[in-house]
Amino acid sequence: MAIKKKVRLSKKVYIVFGVLIVALLVVFVPMIYSEIEKNEIVSYGYSVEAVDNIKKYGLKDYVRNHKDNKTLDSALKSKEFKKDNLEVYERLDYQDQENFVLHINQLLEKGYVTEEVNRILATGTDQEVTKFLEQDRFTNILRYLKFDYAKLAYVERYRDYQTENGTMDQDAVVQVNIGLDRPFYEDATLIHDFSVDVLANKYRQLSENYIPEDLQEIPSDYTLNGQQLMARVARDAFVEMVEDASQEGITMKARSSYRTYQEQEELYNEYKDLYGEKRADEIAARPGFSEHQTGLVIDIAESQTGVFANSDAFHWLQQHA
Repeated sequence: MAIKKKVRLSKKVYIVFGVLIVALLVVFVPMIYSEIEKNEIVSYGYSVEAVDNIKKYGLKDYVRNHKDNKTLDSALKSKEFKKDNLEVYERLDYQDQENFVLHINQLLEKGYVTEEVNRILATGTDQEVTKFLEQDRFTNILRYLKFDYAKLAYVERYRDYQTENGTMDQDAVVQVNIGLDRPFYEDATLIHDFSVDVLANKYRQLSENYIPEDLQEIPSDYTLNGQQLMARVARDAFVEMVEDASQEGITMKARSSYRTYQEQEELYNEYKDLYGEKRADEIAARPGFSEHQTGLVIDIAESQTGVFANSDAFHWLQQHA
C-alpha cells in the first residue's frame, strides 16, 4: 500500500510540473518573441521608444522599407504621432526641435503641403514656427522660402517689401535680409572690433572707438591729397592694383581713404549746415556709418579734375577691380 501511494504522489508532481511549464511558456514565449521583434525593429534604425507605436499600428513592414528615417523615428516615439500623417513624416527632413512633430501636425491641419511644411521647419527655429502658426495660412510661401537663405521670421517682411517695391521674389528676400526694409539709421547694430570683412552701412554703425588694425600710410606717389591711411591689408592690395594698372598706361590715385569717426562727423555736419539734413544724407554718411572709417575703403581718382566715370581708370576698374 505504501508503494502505491508513492506512485500516486509522483503523478501529482508531474502534473504540477507540467502545468508550471505551460504557464511559464505562456508568459515567457510572448516576452521572448516581443524582445526578438523589438531588436529586429531597432536594427532598422529606430529607437526603442518608437517600438510601441510601430507594433500598435502594425508598421513593422513599413519601417522595414523605410530604414534609418530620423523624422519618422521622431514621430513614432512622440505622443503627438498621427498615423494619417505617416507618409508626410517619412518625406520630411529631420529638424532638432522640441515641438517638431506637433508642428508638423499643426501645419498640415492649416493646409500646408509636404514641401511647404519641410521649408517652414527648415527655415525657422522652434519658437519661430510656434509664432508663425498663430497666423492664418500664408499663401504661396515657397516663393520666398525656396531660397536657402530665406528666414521664416521674415516672410511677412518679404511680402510687404515686395508689394511696396515691386521686386522679384529673390530680390525681396536678399534685400530684406540685408535690412533694406527698415528705416535708415534706426536700431543700428553697433560694431566695436576691426575685421577685414566688416560691413558698415546705414544699418551697421562703427563705434566712436572703432579704429582699424595696423593703419599704414599709402605711398605719396599713389595719392592726390597728402597723407592717406589704410589698414595694411587694403593698402597693399591698392598699391598692387595701381602698379598693375600702370603697366597698361592707366593712372589711379587715392583721393580719400581712412577717416576717423570725428572726421566723418565734421564732414557730415558741414554738409548738414550748408544743405540741410536731407541733402546731407544724400551726399555723405552719418558719423559711424561711413565705410571710410573701416580703413578698407578708398575713393579713387585719375586726377584732381575731370569726371571719373568718363576716365580710362574707371573702365579699367570695371574689368579688374
